[in-house]
Amino acid sequence: MVSDPAGFKLKVRFLVRLGRALHQCGASSQRVERHLGNTARMLGLRGTFLLSPTTFTCAFWVDDELDQFVHIERLEPADYNLGRLWEIDRLVESMDQGVFGFEEGVARLDAISTAPPHYSVPANALAWTLTGAAFAAIISTNPLNVLAAALISLLIYFMNRASTGRPAWKPVFPIAAAFVAGLLAAVFRACGADLQIPLVALASIIAFVPGLALAISLTEISTGHLISGTSRLVDAFMTLLKLLFGVFSGVAVAGFLRIPAPGGMTSWNALPDWALWPALGALSLGLGIIFDLPWRKMVWGLFASAIAFGAARFGEIHFGIYAGMFLGALAVGLYGNLFARITRGPGSILMIHGILLLVPGSKTYSILNHWVSGVDVLPYQSGSQALLAFIALIAGLLFSNALLPPRKSL
Repeated sequence: MVSDPAGFKLKVRFLVRLGRALHQCGASSQRVERHLGNTARMLGLRGTFLLSPTTFTCAFWVDDELDQFVHIERLEPADYNLGRLWEIDRLVESMDQGVFGFEEGVARLDAISTAPPHYSVPANALAWTLTGAAFAAIISTNPLNVLAAALISLLIYFMNRASTGRPAWKPVFPIAAAFVAGLLAAVFRACGADLQIPLVALASIIAFVPGLALAISLTEISTGHLISGTSRLVDAFMTLLKLLFGVFSGVAVAGFLRIPAPGGMTSWNALPDWALWPALGALSLGLGIIFDLPWRKMVWGLFASAIAFGAARFGEIHFGIYAGMFLGALAVGLYGNLFARITRGPGSILMIHGILLLVPGSKTYSILNHWVSGVDVLPYQSGSQALLAFIALIAGLLFSNALLPPRKSL
């Protein structure tokens, strides 16, 4: 029996709120479960947790594991909020070190969960524009691709903002965004702009392509978290289907409106080395703002991106693309775990930020487009190559945790 029922319920309520808040930040299920277990032991409780993208089940007890308090609830799939995840980790760390007590920790958790984003509307609009333009610039030197992707990305941001708070629009918005991207890219092409429609459409919706979700799902499956990993994999695959359907629909409507189909394409040249790193920095910065990483922590995220891409670039030049993906994931995984050991900060956030540059969306989009239409979006990146690159990335993350095990659950 529980000797202090009131205190027991307060601690359970805090852990449930903590699990819900971590899920809303987009943390992987295996890390949330591990973090909740560590926090429960810190509070003098014992518990077991099962989290997936849509469900949260937990059981708590003190001495007798058959005398349990069980909590079950349904959750909505969450987006990534790296800034809030960092603040929640710091909150629990401060409670563990005795900086403030349990009651204050409960109040601070509620304040973090309801706090506004770190960045204003103009900053987010600039970040979306910068992300689309930078991704287009990395793949092609054609300035018209960059300009068109920037303009469409800005429009899609304001569409996304207008749909916020309307639950009925959330499941269909990826289709609408991809439709607008495909239609406007075809319209720009018809107006005489010598650009690549698939590239512009992909760059414009790069924030919606679930490359990171796919990587996390495969990692969870490979580590035995089958329910969460499979659920996340299906959700990522459905999002890809929505995006692909939206782009195809936009191009089809352009044809129905007698907008001329694209003729010959300009060359698909990549940026020279001297311009590649600034474009990558702009892409990393834009993604950091979109995922609400605080400005004072942004430099660590930029380091993670540089380490990930630098190692991947070195491996690709000397050993091939798959070795490059493996080394990039291995390097950023070791960096994140080392950061967590030295600073006691959440290394997984830096790992996520670095992986974002290794899976910026083109690979996942190429896989699905190749399977559905038999056509490669990018001439040097087929669906089979992209899938093998993902497997190499997962292997790199697994080896980083084996070589330098993380001491923190987040």
